Amino acid sequence: MKRKILFTSHTANFHKFNRPLMRMLRGTLEAPYDDLNIGGWQVDYACMCEEEVYDADNVFKIDFARNPFRFDKHVKAYHQLKKLIAEGGYEAIHTHTPVGSIVTRWAAKAAHKKGVKVIYTCHGFHFYDGAPKMNWRLYYPLEKKFAKDTDLLITINREDYKRAKNDFECPVKMIDGAGVDTNKFRKTTKAEQKAAREKYGLAANDFVMVYLAEYTANKNHEMLVRAAAPIMHKRPNVKLLFLGQGPLMDATRTLAKELGVEKQVIMPGYIRDNYAALVQSCNLCVSASKREGLGLGVLEAILCGLPILIADNRGHRDIVDGKKKYLFALDDTNMLTIKMQDAFSNPEKYHLDFPERYSMHNSLSEMREIYKEILG
Repeated sequence: MKRKILFTSHTANFHKFNRPLMRMLRGTLEAPYDDLNIGGWQVDYACMCEEEVYDADNVFKIDFARNPFRFDKHVKAYHQLKKLIAEGGYEAIHTHTPVGSIVTRWAAKAAHKKGVKVIYTCHGFHFYDGAPKMNWRLYYPLEKKFAKDTDLLITINREDYKRAKNDFECPVKMIDGAGVDTNKFRKTTKAEQKAAREKYGLAANDFVMVYLAEYTANKNHEMLVRAAAPIMHKRPNVKLLFLGQGPLMDATRTLAKELGVEKQVIMPGYIRDNYAALVQSCNLCVSASKREGLGLGVLEAILCGLPILIADNRGHRDIVDGKKKYLFALDDTNMLTIKMQDAFSNPEKYHLDFPERYSMHNSLSEMREIYKEILG
């Protein structure tokens, strides 16, 4: 008879980070990761179900809310989850995302007292050095309260690890990110890269700065457009390529038009077919994210061989081990413009070898040992 574990995250989109873990527990990891399979587990998933969830035995729709102030929705989700946990016969729960994990641990209190193991992976606390005071007032006391109902809190960056270790009453471990699949980005040919560029209107002599991120306030596309605009006015072959979707996509397009660079800000949305070839054809990866637990898009770009120029936040600092040349301050658009100009002239200065500690194999190995320790 299979053992049973429940994964939760408020958004279904987040399940992509969990799929390798789910396959490992089910025993369905394929080469070159098949030696890390555990197997013997039934893996269920609970989320908002706004998109399809893969690699789960059963998927349950829970009315989570992204807005932390939607107390009516949180209470509804609490009751739905409490019923699911009570009837599900789970030995363990592995929860993710700030709101989802708080509601999950609230709903799992009774089960936890009866021995159900609760693991929480924090992909970036909303309270961090320099965070808005509201984040500290809202999220910090809740995380501290529900840490007492957590058998293991896992962090993916040093700042969060130190804070959790010092402030919370639960065991804490740090792993090196969610894992980058180094096999995902096969080396594409020059012909494939040329074709990918042409598909999105990029010429061979264009200097393309690519950003892999959703259009949200946190991802801060606005800063990149404002910093790049003076360079674009002087150099028509400098382009910004934004890969992703999100609520601020139209606002970003409007800003580019207002600054007179709409033809140089390329916004194709989320792409799949020739993703590797397109990214590998670019000249520089940029990220202006205000908050990152780590920065998967940046790591994927490094894996593709791109130089990087990234915002100074806790996750990015871990990736580059604090090396200042790769980082720019979030409050200094003029300095970012200067660094972009330098990267245009000296791209090799911003190259970084891929840090192998962030590989999928390393991440899965770390999580395999954690599961064996906590779940037995």
